[in-house]
Amino acid sequence: MSSSAGCPPCDECPSCKAGDGHLCRSGYRNLGNPNFRSNETVLPGMLGAGTFAEETVIAAYAAIPIPDDVPYDIAALIGCGVTTGIGAALNTAKVRPGSSVVVIGLGGVGISILQGANVAGAARIIAVDPTESRREAAMRFGASEAVAPDELAATTKRVTGGFGFDYAFEAVGKAGTLRAAYDATRLGGTVCLVGAGSRTDLTDISMAELVLNEKKILPSFYGGDDIRRTYATIIDLWRAGRIDLESMITHHVPLTDINEAIRQMHTGEALRTIIDIA
Repeated sequence: MSSSAGCPPCDECPSCKAGDGHLCRSGYRNLGNPNFRSNETVLPGMLGAGTFAEETVIAAYAAIPIPDDVPYDIAALIGCGVTTGIGAALNTAKVRPGSSVVVIGLGGVGISILQGANVAGAARIIAVDPTESRREAAMRFGASEAVAPDELAATTKRVTGGFGFDYAFEAVGKAGTLRAAYDATRLGGTVCLVGAGSRTDLTDISMAELVLNEKKILPSFYGGDDIRRTYATIIDLWRAGRIDLESMITHHVPLTDINEAIRQMHTGEALRTIIDIA
């Protein structure tokens, strides 16, 4: 089973009945109840579902069956970052064939956005990240070019004649990178905000810009659709060889070396690190 513990759809609330299961808030009632204790200390874990644990306790509606042909490490990717990224491209932004795309931030989510844009038929995809190894990885996953953040403005001018890209995806969660994505988007284009960021990190995009430029800013949470549908779509694409999930796993570490996995995440050297429990 794979857990949808981040936003389990209850199928009963107004969001679920409207087809927006990924925006279900009723499902959080399971997540708000800590299920673990150490002596008398309550261990809330990650959203109540446990963190780096061999076992966890979740509501039945938060569990999604994994098909027998999907390995656990691939299922682990689909359960979060891949769903978020591919869903942003296919469900939220609805990238059109032949379009131009820029993706800012090339972690597991950004690489998944890139793959989703490729599946959608984007003609040119520019990948942006400060880490050289991630830029190199983006080229292997189908980017047309990969550049550092300080090269984005010049690249936009060279590639689009200064007009801007049809779609810009922000996968970092910072006001500065949202600003960069907005500036790289053409008039009437689409800015897709995927990085969650913090509640205190506010953007400086003005009301006048929003009206005069008609650039659509589309937030995308956990793939922008009922996660059960997105999971199924991703599995079908993986089976058909349309997306490469295996290559996104750059490191494996045992649970006892969890600090090494966190170090790899902070340095940017890993796209996705799998924690081997057994």
